[in-house]
Amino acid sequence: MLEIIQQNPVISFFAGLIPLVACIWKVMDVLFVKPRDFRISVLENNVEEIRKQLQKNEPERVTSNPSPSVSSPPQDRTISGEALDEKADKFEKIVESTSLLNDMDLFYESWKDKELTELQRDQFEKNYVGQKVVWIATFSSVSEERDGYLWVSLTSKNKENYGIHVIAVFGENYKEALLTINKGELVQVSGVIDSFSLSPLIRKCSISRKT
Repeated sequence: MLEIIQQNPVISFFAGLIPLVACIWKVMDVLFVKPRDFRISVLENNVEEIRKQLQKNEPERVTSNPSPSVSSPPQDRTISGEALDEKADKFEKIVESTSLLNDMDLFYESWKDKELTELQRDQFEKNYVGQKVVWIATFSSVSEERDGYLWVSLTSKNKENYGIHVIAVFGENYKEALLTINKGELVQVSGVIDSFSLSPLIRKCSISRKT
């Protein structure tokens, strides 16, 4: 048998190769396969420990969460009839006040209302002194006073309302503008109610033609 192997070099080569392969396999098993299996085993153990720890902590998280607070149902807020009437009165007064501040005829007629007592008229004047107005009126006349102020007489925008009359006081810087306005022209005047005498008087005025 030994002679046959020696006579055939191929058989001799494979015969010598078998022990070498066996030796290499043992080395590979020691260096790679066993360490890999060891690492896998360690990882599996770590995963199992983590899973157990999570299972222990899960009940704690559930119990630690505060129970959701139950909000009390909103209470119905009923508004009494008196409160509604009071709000309606306030709104009506605001609307009325706004209308008077934007309508010279209505303002004058409300001030001169014959049904008002003297006390009521005094209160009316106190309520409106210092209020800003924007009125459309007819330019009636203008005169220059000794103090340099220009007094403009305004009448109703409606020709049939003869008795309505308001005085608007302008600074001397408005003289050039007032010289260009003719009697009977329709103008828009803004100013602040200053006082009441024979007619309401407004100051800090500005004027423009109403086209």
